[in-house]
Formats: sequence, structure tokens, C-alpha cells
Amino acid sequence: MATMEEIVKKADLLGYRGEKREEYLKQEFNLLAERQAREKKEEAIRQQRKEEAERQERKEEAERQAREKKEEADRKERLELEKMKLDAEMKLLQEKIEAGIIKNEPDGSSARSSDAGAKHPKLPKFQDGRVDLNIWLTRFERFAESNGWSRERWSSSLCALLTGRALDCYGRLSAEQAKDYDKVKEALMKRYDLTEDGFRRMFRTCKPAEGESPDMFIVRIVTYLDRWIELSKTDKSY
Repeated sequence: MATMEEIVKKADLLGYRGEKREEYLKQEFNLLAERQAREKKEEAIRQQRKEEAERQERKEEAERQAREKKEEADRKERLELEKMKLDAEMKLLQEKIEAGIIKNEPDGSSARSSDAGAKHPKLPKFQDGRVDLNIWLTRFERFAESNGWSRERWSSSLCALLTGRALDCYGRLSAEQAKDYDKVKEALMKRYDLTEDGFRRMFRTCKPAEGESPDMFIVRIVTYLDRWIELSKTDKSY
């Protein structure tokens, strides 16, 4: 782009004089001013876009760091909760051993009856809308474990005890899924909206209920934690 000095020199070279020279210079100076204004505006736009891009980059970096910080905090929280759970389970186990409920074997393991052929009390059916599904499933699992049922038997035994929405949910599973207790349980939990957030909230706000013994409270809060960890897909470190 020519400067004002170059425009004047050009007018001299062209031999312009008087009004013609003035008209030429005025026209060229106006064009020069317009070009300078346009370039200044374009430069301002480029600078603005650059600053916006830098601000966006800083924002994304800050969000990334905040996200990583939160993930690390969540990981530490899960590990701490797992430790609390393990401590609670070990305390409960020790109390049962001391009370003679479970016999402590020399190798450090605890022995319990696994006679599946003995007579067992009949479990009540799940009453849809009247019974907490999470508590009922926990009771079912403990009953099955204490009586030595094979895992393959759990699903068919559970089916016979379901009613209402739970039975409808079971009926919608494929034949293969219906044989897998874990898949049946997962479907039921989703059907009753027993989610990761729900169990986390229950764990954090859990308080002993009226008439609930310390052991019962520990079992209940550990159950909430188990479900929370299970649904969050957190790998157990113990």
C-alpha cells in the first residue's frame, strides 16, 4: 500500500499541476484512508478472535484441571469408603466370632453350615410397593448363602418370590438373561430406580433406625456402600 509521500511523488511524476493535482491527491488520499481504516478494522477483528480463542483455551484447560481434580477427589473418597466398609465388616465379623455365632477356624477362615439339603424356613414373597427391594434382595442373598444354595439356583428361586412390577420386569428378560441372577438383579434395580446416586445419598444420610441394633445398622450401611460401589463400577482394592 502506497504512503502519502509516495502518492505525492507519483503526482509529480505524472506531471499533474493545479486543480488536477489537488483532485488527484484528494482522491488517492481518500482511498488510502479507506484502506487504512479497513485494515485497522480487520486487524482488530483478528485480534479479538485471537483473544477469544485464548480465553476459550484457558477456560477448557481450567475445566480439564477441575475435572481431573474432582475425579481424583472422587477416587480418594471411594477408596476411603471402601476402607470404612472393610473395617465395618471386619468389626462385625469379629463381634460374631466373639459371640460364638461363627466359629473361627485355625486357618483364619470362618465356618458356617452349607447343608443345602436341610429344611429351611420359607422366604416371604416380595410385596411390590410395600417392601424395600434393596433390603429384600439383601435378605434373599443372605438366605441363599447361609443355606449353601448354588449361584445357578438363585435366579429360579428368586423368580418364584416376585410379584407386581418385579415379576413383570423378570418376564421381559430373555431366557438367557433370566438364568443369570446378576442380570436379573441389575434389571430389577434399574426398574425400581435404585441407582448409584440413590445409594450414595442413602449411605451419606444413613442413621440408625428406632429399635435398630448397632450390628443391624452396620449391615445396612455396608449394604448401601456395596450397592454404591457396585453400580459405580469401582474396582475393589481388597
